[in-house]
Amino acid sequence: PLEFAPGSLSLSHASTLSHCYADPSVYGRHFNSDGSRVRVSYADEHKLVYVMLPKSGSSTARYMLENHFNAKEVNKSLKPKDYRKGRSMEGVEVISFVRDPLSRFFSQYDEAFVRTAPWVTQTPHPFPYIFENLHSYHDYEDVFCPPSTRNSRKDCLYRKSKENGTLVERLERFVQDYDGRSPFDIHLKLQVPILSSTDGEPLHITQLYNTTDSEGGWKRIAKQFLGEDAEHFGNQKQGEGVIAGRSYPRRFNSSMVSVDTQRRICELTLLDYCCLNLPLPEVCVGQHYSNNGDDEESLRELFCVLDGEGHIQPGIFPG
Repeated sequence: PLEFAPGSLSLSHASTLSHCYADPSVYGRHFNSDGSRVRVSYADEHKLVYVMLPKSGSSTARYMLENHFNAKEVNKSLKPKDYRKGRSMEGVEVISFVRDPLSRFFSQYDEAFVRTAPWVTQTPHPFPYIFENLHSYHDYEDVFCPPSTRNSRKDCLYRKSKENGTLVERLERFVQDYDGRSPFDIHLKLQVPILSSTDGEPLHITQLYNTTDSEGGWKRIAKQFLGEDAEHFGNQKQGEGVIAGRSYPRRFNSSMVSVDTQRRICELTLLDYCCLNLPLPEVCVGQHYSNNGDDEESLRELFCVLDGEGHIQPGIFPG
């Protein structure tokens, strides 16, 4: 197979995805459906489908589509055959936004942490140590917003985390223990499997934008489908438009996350880097990875492969 570096192809995100294969034997628990009935935002007037990816600008997208495109949430097929000439979805554009997997993982973990906490659900947790000595949301809040640093609990909502490393230590332990194959919450699923069918083949996606330029992406979308420059898309008040959604600060102190943990996350999310043609963040570039334990002589960079069948896959599977 041909090896190449993540983000090095002269292809768009969507074109790269169209050549991807997400091996079901590895990523089976990350898939959402076989593609025949996918919950999407659909703007019938504009023949536009938007696929929601958790923690990749989906709250902003939902706002924009409802308020500017009159979109409704419905079930639609994303199977490529249904977009061929003469079929039910012919001429419909399918778009989404994707996000750098390392940054997204931090947001995913924050979201999944709260959604699966013992004060929210009684379901046994596969990694119970992340909640050690935390029995309520106020216990959790007291860690990232200590009583000595606030006047009231209202101060904690949008303030930068002031945790002392307790939450980071638990995140780092989880990252080392997590096999990357069994997400304990939907918000931990990778982006590529959500954009693929359960057989590992990509769904029909016309265009993928990057959240690093959310404002520019939405201006281009507006110009294409609304026929206007849509300058107002970049001038939203807080809580509207491109910054709509749950924009709470990170609850753990991400500046304290170790280099080794960040590199492990890049390894766990390599499918997204390879199949979305996203470059690795600087911290993950270099010869840091091995399939042979700690054998320094076998260390190499993370890489992607184009196999004999023309499929793009990660060079290293999570585990």
